[in-house]
Amino acid sequence: MLVMLGMVAVLIYNVVGLTQKYLSHQVSVELAVDHQEELTFPSVTVCNMNPVKRSTWIAAQNGEIKRRRKRATGR
Repeated sequence: MLVMLGMVAVLIYNVVGLTQKYLSHQVSVELAVDHQEELTFPSVTVCNMNPVKRSTWIAAQNGEIKRRRKRATGR
């Protein structure tokens, strides 16, 4: 129990120190609003990063189904 209380005390000490350090820094915000009638959106490209082709996967699944049927029927 004593070790746990010691760890909680160290945690509180660190949280207080980090909070004080965070709050001591100045904050500078600069905001500019620019209204435009028309916006140009960038083009979007969707790339398939999957290394397995869907057609290959389906063919492999169909082959596995045929092998299971052969095993089940004994042919």
